[in-house]
Amino acid sequence: MIENLLAYTVILPAVASLITLGLNKPLGKWNGIIAFLVSLFSIGIFGIATFKIFSGTVSYYEKIYDWMITSNIALKFGFRADGLSSPIALTIAIVSALIALYTIKLMRDSENMGIFFSLYQLFFLGMIGLALSTNLIEFFVFFEISVVASWALINEWGSGEKEKVALKYFLFTEAGALCFLAGIVATNGYVQTLEIYEIPTKIAQLQPDVGILVAIVSAMLIGFFVKMAIFPLHSWLPDTYVEAPTPITALLSSAMSGLAAYAIVRIVFLYTPTLQYIAVVMIVLAVITMIYGAVNALGQDDFKRLLAYSSISQMGYILLGLGAAAFAISIGASNLATIGATGSMFHYIAHAMGKAILFLLVGVFTLQIGTRSISQMGGLASKMPFTAVMMFIGFFTLMGVPFTSGFISEWMIFTGAISSASLAGEAFKILMALIAIIATALTFAYALWSIRKILFGQTPPQLNGAKEAALSLLAPLIVMALLSLFLGLYPTIFTKEINNTILSLISSTAP
Repeated sequence: MIENLLAYTVILPAVASLITLGLNKPLGKWNGIIAFLVSLFSIGIFGIATFKIFSGTVSYYEKIYDWMITSNIALKFGFRADGLSSPIALTIAIVSALIALYTIKLMRDSENMGIFFSLYQLFFLGMIGLALSTNLIEFFVFFEISVVASWALINEWGSGEKEKVALKYFLFTEAGALCFLAGIVATNGYVQTLEIYEIPTKIAQLQPDVGILVAIVSAMLIGFFVKMAIFPLHSWLPDTYVEAPTPITALLSSAMSGLAAYAIVRIVFLYTPTLQYIAVVMIVLAVITMIYGAVNALGQDDFKRLLAYSSISQMGYILLGLGAAAFAISIGASNLATIGATGSMFHYIAHAMGKAILFLLVGVFTLQIGTRSISQMGGLASKMPFTAVMMFIGFFTLMGVPFTSGFISEWMIFTGAISSASLAGEAFKILMALIAIIATALTFAYALWSIRKILFGQTPPQLNGAKEAALSLLAPLIVMALLSLFLGLYPTIFTKEINNTILSLISSTAP
């Protein structure tokens, strides 16, 4: 049964991590094949689970294990694949598998690649475990595993002032993790449960003090906002993304950061009485983050740093949908809440594909032409046509161009935001529409500027010998591009069941 295999999506990477550590010298870069096969196993499990859940065969798969039992309390941990966690975990597995293959080629001359892929698999299992967790402490443990593994990867295989940047990343994310832990401890003390799916029932039984719940949720949100790099808790991200090894930057941006948004839906939305107090704050911070990230992206010459600021802006998009959903839930408009929240979760998937393509292109440019400076590039479309197509699809996904997955996700986010705003008054609705237009225009601006400068115009003399990258380097990007286009044409494969699952979650929290 699939529920019995869910634990192996965490156990297998842990075992493989030890194997690649032991085979560091004998296999070298080819340890990446082990990482790929482990991710492929997870793709199979979550692919089957997602298909069966979305086809209506089952509602969800869940496996619970006793963790610790005392005379007063029984702590348990478990894994749950449902209409929300399953496609998120599937996305993580697909992106991780493709980036592992890409890394074999890109970092073929790097040392200690067995250790690299050992940490890579710990990073992977942390993200998968986080997505499937049914217990708050379990969620925190997997969060910590992913943070420590990613810190070590940046510290050892990064560039520039890698130790300083890795330390800054670690301190910021650990501070956020401690805020989240404070919320967990307070939840256990006040709500009397650590089980995620018991929270709504326990709150309903309490007749709770809303002020205490708001304090709990605020602590959790600070932790999640740090991980999403929401303004003003964003300053760790640009340097980290620039100095981290390119495959890890791609994995951080495409898979890890957005998991904090998943946690908001899965955990924070369960504290229903608090949503009316935090919704507006979420929306305001989302708007600032969207515009701040996009404006800063426009001023960058380093292509990797431009994408880093773009990632900040895109997290703002996701938070906008969640803020709108929180507002709609607080006034009982469940139908509007699911539009924004579903759009945000689908944007996690769309952004994962689009941003992974673009960050992996940084490695392609560095390897093929020796620079990632936009001002030193030009006319590469004729010399690297497949790379050019990948760049178009990656940026088109972020821009929300029709027939890409980003179009569907952004349409749902803005529809949810504007529809929810209309319930607060016509002026607020108009303001949300203006913000949507401004944010989208800025995204188009930095994307089209990058395309124009890198792919067209006159080729600098030093790039006359530029040529297309090997297929082994481009193949993972091509797969992601095809997935983005496929989900743009057939979004209901994911959106319908994500919407139903979020609706079910919201219904369970209703008083």
